[in-house]
Amino acid sequence: DKLFISRAPTVPQLTPQNYKNPAAFNLPYYIPGTSLRGPFRAQAERIIRTLATTDTKPTVTACNPFDMDDNNPQSCSKRLDKTKAEFPYSAVCPACKLFGCTATASRIEFTDAEIIDKDDPNRPVRSVYRDMIGIDRFTGGVYSGANMRFHALENTRFSTTITVTNFELWQLGLLAYVLRDFEDGLVPIGFGKTKGFGQVKGTVKSIELRYPKTASLDQTLAHLGSLASSEEQKRYQLHNAPDCIFSDLIPSTAPLLSIYSGYQVTPDKYNTFWEGTADAFNHFMHWIETPEAQAKPEATT
Repeated sequence: DKLFISRAPTVPQLTPQNYKNPAAFNLPYYIPGTSLRGPFRAQAERIIRTLATTDTKPTVTACNPFDMDDNNPQSCSKRLDKTKAEFPYSAVCPACKLFGCTATASRIEFTDAEIIDKDDPNRPVRSVYRDMIGIDRFTGGVYSGANMRFHALENTRFSTTITVTNFELWQLGLLAYVLRDFEDGLVPIGFGKTKGFGQVKGTVKSIELRYPKTASLDQTLAHLGSLASSEEQKRYQLHNAPDCIFSDLIPSTAPLLSIYSGYQVTPDKYNTFWEGTADAFNHFMHWIETPEAQAKPEATT
């Protein structure tokens, strides 16, 4: 259970103008994938830091990507900028393992979110304008000539696809926590969050897994740690998560290359799937407190 504490009003404080503007609405609106990626990463970092103990090294939990101190940088990008790690994936923090940094590529990808069902008569979309004024910092009154007008789309639905490549099981578990918060409306996106914009909620419509045909699932969810050899696990510091028992995958009908097999999770098993991966993330958060994880390999010059 979560306790929500907020001073934000529950009703709009600004009256929309030009309630309908069909010409403006017919423009090709979309949400860039980067506008989704940023808030998702920020929420993932918040979750990691919240669950980690206070004495855990920041580079082991979630680095500060904006800390560029030359003497003691807390950013993985800055820390590995002037040094070289033989295997950068093993030297970066959990957030950078999933979302990437300058030293290692991202494992997660967001497509641009396209607007859907805009012609649905049961869900009318509102194209509105909201007027705001600038404040004079000295007098506290209205700043002359600083009027602002914002165009907003209300009651609109968008669809995006999130793809995680070569995932560790705990990474899906971290994504499960982020998606749960996203469903609860705790991950605002886009411009003007402090003005009340960007309030969204999301739901998962489909889950699909793809594995090499040589992978043996054996009633469990395979992942990078289970498919790699013991030498590769040590080299890349892959987390050896406990088996996630899940025998409810069904074959996918999507066309794939001949070397891959596709599987789908049925909607009635979504909760079971996310709960299993979340357990792997919980196990990972306990693991990063161990001496083995705390002594992660550092970059060398």
